Amino acid sequence: MRKTIITIGLFVFCISVKAQIEGTSIPSIPQLTAAEMATITSPNIGSSVFIIDDQKVYMYTTSGWVTTDTQNAGEVDLITPIDMDEGGVSSPTDETTVEQALQAIAPITSASGRIFYPPSIAIDASTNGTGSVDLYQAYLDQFDSPVASSEAVDIPTYGRTELYYYVTEADVDVFGNGSAVQNMSINTSGVLSYEIFNPPADYNSLINVVFVVK
Repeated sequence: MRKTIITIGLFVFCISVKAQIEGTSIPSIPQLTAAEMATITSPNIGSSVFIIDDQKVYMYTTSGWVTTDTQNAGEVDLITPIDMDEGGVSSPTDETTVEQALQAIAPITSASGRIFYPPSIAIDASTNGTGSVDLYQAYLDQFDSPVASSEAVDIPTYGRTELYYYVTEADVDVFGNGSAVQNMSINTSGVLSYEIFNPPADYNSLINVVFVVK
């Protein structure tokens, strides 16, 4: 008997199809105006809506409707953690978030930025006796009238009552009894009162004046 063998070839065609997602097939949350959101009664905790006014998503919590699109400084990581306040040389504490970095650097910049030296101020020390000088006005006169500048921009100045005034160093022989400064004071307006006890040979005596921004 002659056998007939029939071979059936199965050809599988693999067709690569690039899928295209239709935007209308993506589930969406309700889109409302802020006024419409305010009229929702008894929403469930966790309910979410998209507010058209500010283009943000809001979620209902025990505190009411809050936006989920905010991120505070404590949630933003630094690219590279760094010890900004040199908390310890042997075991420094690296700040890892923006909030930590701000907290670490704020006391440093605040302190250094508030202290400055006014321009040099001439005090007549040629004779014994009392005298006074308006430290604030001397500072204002020089800062308001620079003799040269790189740009036609005024130097920012502080108001008289925005500053604390200090004399950090004075010659005890000129302004005192040889062991301590005497009869020297500054009022809240920045006027320095002093007494010359022993005029220096060159009628010049150095005092260090410091201003601190309140």
